[in-house]
Amino acid sequence: MDEIATLCNDVSLAVADSIKDLVGTQKGAEVVGMGADGTPSKFIDIVAEDAALEILASSGIDMKIVTEEKGHITFGDAPEFTVVLDPLDGTYNATRDVPFYSVSTAIGDANLADIRYAEVYNLANGTDFTAAKNKGAFYNNKKIQVSPAAKLDEFTVASYGYKDRSDVFNRLGRHVRRLRSFGSAALELSFVASGRLDAFVDLRSRLRIMDVAAGILIVKEAGGIVTDGHGQVPSGELNVTNRVNIVASNGVLHPVLEKTADVV
Repeated sequence: MDEIATLCNDVSLAVADSIKDLVGTQKGAEVVGMGADGTPSKFIDIVAEDAALEILASSGIDMKIVTEEKGHITFGDAPEFTVVLDPLDGTYNATRDVPFYSVSTAIGDANLADIRYAEVYNLANGTDFTAAKNKGAFYNNKKIQVSPAAKLDEFTVASYGYKDRSDVFNRLGRHVRRLRSFGSAALELSFVASGRLDAFVDLRSRLRIMDVAAGILIVKEAGGIVTDGHGQVPSGELNVTNRVNIVASNGVLHPVLEKTADVV
């Protein structure tokens, strides 16, 4: 596990170094193609992914990789694991120099439910969230846990809705204390894990596996609960096209939160 942790951290540091001069620039925001996930690729996305892949390739470890720009890549003949990589989660924020964007790296096998190690690195301030299956979740190497909030009207929730599924956003807004939308699902899930937020809800069927694979494990290892919008544990093949819904919380009022959002 130490080798995997070092590899993930090396990826994060390489991405941070590669994009530091592109944040908030027109060059970074330039659309240069279409990613394997079907969304436009900005120059800063390509630079971040190339930096991450260079680290993974140079490790000498056989692995599969699922990443948003190039899709599916295999290094070696006998892959030991699958890397689920989002080299820049929060591209819009990065291009506008809004300090909330991250690298999300998760290690698993073939299914979202198989993730066994995760790192979400906050590129804006150099801090990180990590988790290993059955070993807890950490912020800068200090153990973290979800918030103790026990009343829905005290909850601060990160959520998305607007043009699609605005009904969920509006419904939650009538019952929780605060709604926030920060623009990096990986970091928002990590904020639930560390008690900065009480819950995260996204029911638009637009989240990609790469956005949430690391954050799901971090929330669970911090004592929270994550479901898929139907009261089930998130699962599915680790690929670039799958879309998921996520409800993550401190677990205290998870069924109530689901009902309030009209999930089930």
